[in-house]
Amino acid sequence: MSDIGDLSRLINNDALRSSIRILILISLAINEKMYFTDILNLTGIGRGSLSNHLDILIHSGYIKDKTVFTLSGPRRMLEITDKGKIFIIII
Repeated sequence: MSDIGDLSRLINNDALRSSIRILILISLAINEKMYFTDILNLTGIGRGSLSNHLDILIHSGYIKDKTVFTLSGPRRMLEITDKGKIFIIII
């Protein structure tokens, strides 16, 4: 961030105006990768609401997702991006 204006724009970003999305980013910054169900248990919100929050963070470039295949079937894995890490460092 080069100046206070950059910081202000980052903090006022619509994608980051939710305490749930900030909780998700902090959790991913600590763990780097988490399964959808782990974040679901952490946040305590419904599947649909969580999907909406994750889609906003993915669209904004703060996290990315992929499907991984496990013995119990496919699972959605979320990972923080470099952009997401920068936001965490700033806050």
